[in-house]
Amino acid sequence: MPVRIYANHFSAASQVYRVDQNGLTPAMRGLAQSVARIAASAVPELVDNSGGAAADGTLDAIAAFTPAALGTDDAVQKAALEAGFATIVDALKEILTQCNQLHAKVPALAGVLVDNLSGTAADGTIGVISTSYSGVGASMASAVGANAVLTDLRNRIAQLGYAVDTLSVACGVPPLVDNSGGLDSTSLVVADVAVSTGAPASGADTGAANAIVKAANATAVMGSVADAIKELATKLNACRSATGGTALVLAA
Repeated sequence: MPVRIYANHFSAASQVYRVDQNGLTPAMRGLAQSVARIAASAVPELVDNSGGAAADGTLDAIAAFTPAALGTDDAVQKAALEAGFATIVDALKEILTQCNQLHAKVPALAGVLVDNLSGTAADGTIGVISTSYSGVGASMASAVGANAVLTDLRNRIAQLGYAVDTLSVACGVPPLVDNSGGLDSTSLVVADVAVSTGAPASGADTGAANAIVKAANATAVMGSVADAIKELATKLNACRSATGGTALVLAA
């Protein structure tokens, strides 16, 4: 229900200090958020083809890869996993660019995000994230190397999640619940993520020098990363949705 502000609405102190939507601070805040959503609606919608699960407002935990010994051709291939990591970097680049475009209309961030991510130049579309892997018995990804890359990706997700939440609050959109496990940095500089997992692993045992990642485990973990990308994109689109442009504070 919109708040209606009358000519004498705040003439009494009791009205000024009300904590419901009719108080001065909530009413003015609601007005600012309405204006922000209207301004943000000028930004084109971010097309999300990531393949993540339907968004529910929570960045779920992104578990580490489980170090394993090779079974019968059941490891994830090094090249395939690294290619999957590259699709996530591309997706993060799209999220970052969309944040900056929204910030240009709703200057809620401390400044423009600095994009040091490698990958394909942003074009307004998040490509499909590779989340399905077949088992191999050679040229296998190292579990230690894979987890090092995943840690960086998780941290970038949390960092961009902070920017997304800041824009969401400004636009009156509920912020994300971040259970990703990444470091929630407020830095404007988004560092690159090197997607190499290092030298191939032998899979001889589960020790750090030899452990591999099972293909099934890689599929599950990368699926959780795609889900996180879906959450970020959905929040950004909610900030600029035409529906969100409806005024919440009206003169009466």
